[in-house]
Amino acid sequence: MSNPGLAPPGSTSTPDTPDLHVVLSANPADQAKRWRLHHQIWGEGFDLTLYLRREAALCEQDFCRNNLKMWLLCDAAGEVLASLETYASQFWSVDAEGKLAKLRGQTIGSVVVDPRLRNRGYASTLMDRVVAEEKLAGTQLTTLYSDVGPQMYRRSGHMLHPATEMARRVDAGVQWPAAVTELGMGDLADLLRADTEQQAAWLGASTVAAVTEIGKVEHVAWFHMRSQYRAWARGTTPTPVVGAATASDGWCLWTADTAEPVLHVLAWRPRGAAGAKQLTQACLAHAAERGLREVVWWDADRDTGLDPYHRLPHRPEGAEPRQRDKGLPMLAWLQPGSSFPLVWMGIERVGWR
Repeated sequence: MSNPGLAPPGSTSTPDTPDLHVVLSANPADQAKRWRLHHQIWGEGFDLTLYLRREAALCEQDFCRNNLKMWLLCDAAGEVLASLETYASQFWSVDAEGKLAKLRGQTIGSVVVDPRLRNRGYASTLMDRVVAEEKLAGTQLTTLYSDVGPQMYRRSGHMLHPATEMARRVDAGVQWPAAVTELGMGDLADLLRADTEQQAAWLGASTVAAVTEIGKVEHVAWFHMRSQYRAWARGTTPTPVVGAATASDGWCLWTADTAEPVLHVLAWRPRGAAGAKQLTQACLAHAAERGLREVVWWDADRDTGLDPYHRLPHRPEGAEPRQRDKGLPMLAWLQPGSSFPLVWMGIERVGWR
């Protein structure tokens, strides 16, 4: 079964299962069992063999090797009842008094319970244990993105941040703009380093409490690997392109790793109206080339309040706002003395209030 030696076994209980244990690692057999369950729930469009190959490949990515913990809720016989994953992350934070700090966080993902065992409290039990143990380990905040709403997560201290998105349908035949270059993985190290420094400077000059996730190349590479496997599942050729940049007016990053034929913009950083127009066209052209029907930006229409110069937000040209009903973002402070930010901004989600 799993190796409980990475953490004290600890036990908790539910009315029908008196002896449950949380362990923090899994052998290949446990992983395969969990991934097969994932495929039943989230594997739309994937052949099972390809899906299992994808999950194994993702575990070999640096992002997973360096940051991933797999939590398994097991009964006394070692059967997996529920599981989730956490990914280590770092955040810049500024409080209401303007104090800048770097925070240690965890992002919670892939919360799953065997369908035969749902509505018995297993997911809540596991969430409570994860939050409690991460708090003892010094983790300062946890984040998650869920399609099923905040009810269970609120019980573990997570607060929903309502989000909107900008969307634009893709027209056939749209051309890549001449003044915009394609970005590959090798272009990102300096770009994300400068972005992190700029976000810290903006936060330091901000008049609002805020949190911003520090973007890492290995995280984008993880998204890119998911996107490659999604392309194979659709019967198309993966692309090495992960975003676009103008010569002097901004850049953006994207992924197409979901079941829907949609290009999701991970980071939207135009510096002016001209850059927003060019980058929008690049997003549309790349989506058209990949056979995708829509481009979606999260909250790219808002002034996040982080810019001390309060420049106008540069919306994607022709995109329309709509309320988000999937991937709802949530955050919980784990340490005493913290309050919820007015602004939360990250590499995946551009920003909201």
